[in-house]
Amino acid sequence: MRNPLFRSLSLALVAVAVTPAVSGQRAADATASATASAAARAAVEPGPVRVNQIGYATGADKIATVVAAATTPLTWQLTDDKGRTAATGTTRVVGADKASGDHVHQADFSHATGQGVHRLTVAGAGTSVPFTVTGEPLHPDLGREAMQYFYFHRMGTPVEAEYLQSAAHAHAALHPGDKSVPCYRNWCDKDSGSGADGKGSKAGEEQRLNVAGSWADAGDFGIYPVNHAIAAWALLNLYERRPRAYPDGSLSVPERANGLPDLLDEVAYGSRFMSGMLPKSGLASHKVHNHEWSPFPVKDIAAENALPRSAMPPSTNATYAVARTNAQLSRVLRKFDAEKASALWASAQDAWKRAEARPDVDHPGTGEDTDAEGGGDYPDTQNSDDRYAAAAELYLTAEQRADGSAEGYRTAVTGSAHYGEIDAFDWGRVAPAGTLSLLTVPNGLPPTDLSRMRENLRAVADSLVATQRGEGYPALISGATAYPWGSNSAVVNRMMLLGTAYDLTRDRGHLKAMHRAMDYLLGTNAMGISYVTGYGAHRETDLHDRLAWLQYPATPYPSGWLSGGPNSADISDPVTPTGRPAAKSYAGPGTAPSAWSSKENTINWNAPLVWVATYLKSTAPDLTSR
Repeated sequence: MRNPLFRSLSLALVAVAVTPAVSGQRAADATASATASAAARAAVEPGPVRVNQIGYATGADKIATVVAAATTPLTWQLTDDKGRTAATGTTRVVGADKASGDHVHQADFSHATGQGVHRLTVAGAGTSVPFTVTGEPLHPDLGREAMQYFYFHRMGTPVEAEYLQSAAHAHAALHPGDKSVPCYRNWCDKDSGSGADGKGSKAGEEQRLNVAGSWADAGDFGIYPVNHAIAAWALLNLYERRPRAYPDGSLSVPERANGLPDLLDEVAYGSRFMSGMLPKSGLASHKVHNHEWSPFPVKDIAAENALPRSAMPPSTNATYAVARTNAQLSRVLRKFDAEKASALWASAQDAWKRAEARPDVDHPGTGEDTDAEGGGDYPDTQNSDDRYAAAAELYLTAEQRADGSAEGYRTAVTGSAHYGEIDAFDWGRVAPAGTLSLLTVPNGLPPTDLSRMRENLRAVADSLVATQRGEGYPALISGATAYPWGSNSAVVNRMMLLGTAYDLTRDRGHLKAMHRAMDYLLGTNAMGISYVTGYGAHRETDLHDRLAWLQYPATPYPSGWLSGGPNSADISDPVTPTGRPAAKSYAGPGTAPSAWSSKENTINWNAPLVWVATYLKSTAPDLTSR
């Protein structure tokens, strides 16, 4: 998710304020959606009976949301695939739902545990799409498919057909020149920081950075340490909680059969650039991207690679991001590749020292003299949370290595104002990620402190359950507030909190709330669609992605990509509707090139989708009965 820093440009005949953190701010985008087929533009009405379009675990809460004007309960009937009645009941009148503006009822058929295909019919409203009730994992391939998102978006290497869901998406390497990028307006040598070694370039020699090996951040081809860090953390946290989830040979990646779990192969590839963001001295570059926005779609890889591209000025939070990612990656790789782990550890410690030397340098933002146009800003003026999250990872890794620096990092952790913080998180608010790592990896912190963190997590999980129960649709976001950019990422991040809480408390209410949040993503929402590509009868079919759009609609988008979701807070494109309720601020079918405010896809949205899909699969036996 990205916070906006608005600027204006003309888009067709409409003047709009555009966030530089989005991809696709080009006049051509406004007309590109016209290339979508008529079939793609013709939305199929999902109907007023909204269910999880995939299905429900036998022991999960099974609650449909029904859009109906009636002010008294309505009768409902659950039937199986042979038309036999499996259960009956009456709805609960919820009334006006703040998030959507809909008048809704809820039909609770949780007591119906018979397995198989079912439909729900509500008198006076209609019948749902068919869905499954099962004791088996509901979407066993979703985690693996969501992981393929990252190979699809690798840069610096050819993306090959044999590892993709569709061979049509194979392409030559994007930006192989990232192995040597200049510092925009030569800031590396003008930067006043002394850095760890105090060395600069020789007179007349322009410093260049090697940032090869990365994932394209979103629909664009920028690489951003602060956003990469939270995405990599989510995947590595999944590994540290469930190390057997994606073993060697389980994913479609070129590195399979190399003795390293495939999840770690993917994160290691995507994170190569992080160390290279550090110049010879001083802070890490805040981002690397083109000097202008890439065309939409990208039809010519060679032309894209020829666009001018630079490392933009530095920031403290980007430097802490390098430290925490490399420290965590070093920790998990150590038993597989001690040499690489040691190199990452040295880089993490170096980044920490640089950030500590200049603890409050913020990226200056896009401007004629400081930054180029073709990438997002990721503005963040609070660095204390970045320091805490980095200290947590460095402490855990130093303790694992019996490194003498562990005590210093531990002091940075326990002395932070963020110590033990648990709350909603995203790329710009990362302290909870540090605390979740402390609750994941065994460590020497005081047991009373760890107990307090667990209780804080339980309280947050309980509050999320309460929020969900108060909504007409099972979102984990209060309808009393605007839906933020990437609201679906807010949902999956909160699902991670619920899952971690369930691991520690075994409170089934937390696990059931995770399932209900998945219901929201897969159809029980105000739009009546599944926000995950490839899943559901009425599903999202086009997202704001320059590479995938080139083949759309002849070749469908790959399965397992999470759409950004409704956004009523920061609309800056010409097609995401304004003036609508928060949960309905979402662009329609076929509009993706111009719908970056609501239909964007990013690494930090798909990473937690991998986490929650994998988690729900692994805990499926816990909800096989009521």
